[in-house]
Amino acid sequence: MNFVIIFSGQGLQSIKHMQEIKDTAQELGLSEQFQPLIHQISDADFNPAQLFDNQVAQPFIFALQYLRWQKIKAHFPEPMLLSGYSLGEASAVCCSMALDISAATQLILKRAMLMDNLCTQSGLAAIQGLNLKQLLPLLQHSSTEISIKLNDTHYIIGGTEIALEQLIDSAKAHGAQQASKLKVSIPSHTSFMQDAAEGFADYLQALTLKNMHIPIISASDGQKYYQPQQAITILAAQIDHALNWHKCMEIIREYQPDVILEIGPGNALTRMISATMPNVQARSFDDFSQFEGVKNWLEKFI
Repeated sequence: MNFVIIFSGQGLQSIKHMQEIKDTAQELGLSEQFQPLIHQISDADFNPAQLFDNQVAQPFIFALQYLRWQKIKAHFPEPMLLSGYSLGEASAVCCSMALDISAATQLILKRAMLMDNLCTQSGLAAIQGLNLKQLLPLLQHSSTEISIKLNDTHYIIGGTEIALEQLIDSAKAHGAQQASKLKVSIPSHTSFMQDAAEGFADYLQALTLKNMHIPIISASDGQKYYQPQQAITILAAQIDHALNWHKCMEIIREYQPDVILEIGPGNALTRMISATMPNVQARSFDDFSQFEGVKNWLEKFI
């Protein structure tokens, strides 16, 4: 059975995930290791809107994914492949290397800090219904850049908030089916992040990283990798270079997976997978109210 796990990116984290992190950490005896994050999200003054601030979002999502991964690997054999969308690829690398919580959390926090230090009043927008030839003049006029290619007429765009508003108006005027801001506070995977990419490369090079146990299909351009040095190069470069999620899904399809589990948060990637790989059994962790539902579903196929 060819089993693949995909780690999601930012944008669909929610209050329900706050409680899941607390409960799962306690269940697995990891509350102490995640205490700084648990303390932060448990504070009476914590505003759920902060879940979308990059400095909070990245460690929060990583914690959710790491804990879910621990439960999956305790019950099922290793998947054939891992993949990750944006932040999710960094989480996938940490899980493939079986990094301890402290080292993995520090890696994610460093990534978040470097990216956060560069940009204020910026973010991402989704534009759907325009092809690249139609989109490029609008990007040039608004000084925005492609962040992620989802398919030939669906792109994620990065830039300042003012520039993105201008782009959204222009895209709608040119017939875009969808043009809207995303709940992400930085222009990830664009040249605006160049200094962060260079800083993260320096940070990663100084680490002694473990061998990877499970290969990863990268969202950068669909390349398969399983060596620590490859991970360092790819994770650093993708901070300021556009991702090609469309190509990543095409490569995963070539491996003919039978089952794909999106580890969350959200199920946006599952919907894309179902559209491009209709014969694959694909669900998201968030499709189920409890882990027992995930487990029962997977046990039908694995």
